[in-house]
Amino acid sequence: MTKDAFAQSVVVAALALLWASPVMAQTPGSPGPGFPATSFLAPTKATWDSVRTLVLGIADSMPEDKYDFKPTPAVRTFREVLVHLIGENYTFFSRVSGDNLGSNARFDTLKSRAEILKALRESYDYGAGVWAGLTEEKALEMVAGRGGQQTQRWAAILGVIQDNMNHYGNLVVYLRLNGIVPPRSASRN
Repeated sequence: MTKDAFAQSVVVAALALLWASPVMAQTPGSPGPGFPATSFLAPTKATWDSVRTLVLGIADSMPEDKYDFKPTPAVRTFREVLVHLIGENYTFFSRVSGDNLGSNARFDTLKSRAEILKALRESYDYGAGVWAGLTEEKALEMVAGRGGQQTQRWAAILGVIQDNMNHYGNLVVYLRLNGIVPPRSASRN
């Protein structure tokens, strides 16, 4: 991805967050984001929490015997998409935290549904820990982003939200092609 395309993606994600923020911030029964309602981080955190719930719901819905399903030979299997998301959650949030977590190749050995679900939850828990230490001041600090370009620390969170939502959309199709109604849609029926 070029720098211009990445920057454009971050702007689109930020605009989507701002558009969704009134809806996300007023979800009855949702836990508070831990930031004042006037903080730019409040709707971002609410969106992240929603994305986490959506992806975990999809991952829980697919039976283990379908984890190797892929709609066409040219795309990843359901399992491979989840393993990718695990690594991306750590990659993006380590940019926010400044942690050096090493290569994501360590996740390539995950095979069973139980292992993948555990690792996926742990990757979201890592993100939650990073959120817990984030302040507005820290979020605005400049850090090295993808390709080494300087970006605000919180831009990595926009990137991980965008990445998770892109793959969530893919995984909805994987479920539907297997006759499974995604949890978000099932609750509407």
